[in-house]
Amino acid sequence: MIRRLTEKDRELVITFAGNRPAENLFILGDIEAFGMEGDAITLWGDFNEQGELISILLRYLGNFIPYARDPELLDGREWAKVIVESGQLKNFSGLQNLVEKIMPHIDVPILKKQLCHYAKRDTRLPIDKTLIRKDVKMLFPEEAEKVVALRNSIFTNYSETPSTLQKNMDKGISRTYYIERNNEPVSSVSTVAETAGAAMIVGVCTKKEYEHQGFATSCLIKTISALTAEHKQPCLFYDNPAAGRIYERLGFVPIEKWMMIKY
Repeated sequence: MIRRLTEKDRELVITFAGNRPAENLFILGDIEAFGMEGDAITLWGDFNEQGELISILLRYLGNFIPYARDPELLDGREWAKVIVESGQLKNFSGLQNLVEKIMPHIDVPILKKQLCHYAKRDTRLPIDKTLIRKDVKMLFPEEAEKVVALRNSIFTNYSETPSTLQKNMDKGISRTYYIERNNEPVSSVSTVAETAGAAMIVGVCTKKEYEHQGFATSCLIKTISALTAEHKQPCLFYDNPAAGRIYERLGFVPIEKWMMIKY
């Protein structure tokens, strides 16, 4: 039986999803930030005949993410029905083996589909802090515009605004480390969706003329070190094999593949 979840179900959901904090980073992060119900967020749960929770679905704005400990217990047809009937579907993402059980039953044209590697790093692994350059700085919220300008010059279709980045930094769900030359950032690494147990690393970049000098690696290790000190498991997406090799050298291990679909 599928029903909407409320604040009374918070502990049940946190226990259900909390055993895999990296895999459920977005679900747990949105619950921490926005609660269990509201205009921006909705959660549903599917319960078996014994009343046990077997799968959940999160909606944040037009984005939907499913989770089940056992993929065999996830009812793809019923969850697709919930998603479509909400009338709010724009993006659908999650672990590939879960998304692919639901996706065939969503009768809505797909605009874009992307598959990425999803990796995490054990917080018990040692960190070689000697690789952190002394000129790595932490970005202050009021400096957000500097890093947004850097990413706009490197990434195509980069959409984050300085005000959004600043707001997330003020909330404590994002942080950025960077290196600058001539008073301008030339390399940076950020986190998003930080929760009590994990954080997503994003925006790893370096200006072309400063590549192959260890700038991004240094910012990355600084980020990993800071997260590990707070017992937050670092995780990230990548679809570039070269980037994957760098992350694996730093201790990241692929979890599963993460599928993102735009409608």
